[in-house]
Amino acid sequence: MTIFIHGKMKHIRRPPQLDGVDVDEFIRRNGDPIWLHQNEMWEYIEEAKATSNTGTRQSRPEDDEVPF
Repeated sequence: MTIFIHGKMKHIRRPPQLDGVDVDEFIRRNGDPIWLHQNEMWEYIEEAKATSNTGTRQSRPEDDEVPF
């Protein structure tokens, strides 16, 4: 990749990409919880739990109030 710094052309390495997507974004989209845990990427596990197949968060019993 060529950029200009102070009027001079400089060649720099392109950022790594997978299928035209940044590596971090690719991992966020495609990483399953086990792989994320093995690679210590716990911040993305919660994100994966929050989005289900329908794209909305499922309510859990502990989120609801006590029924009695």
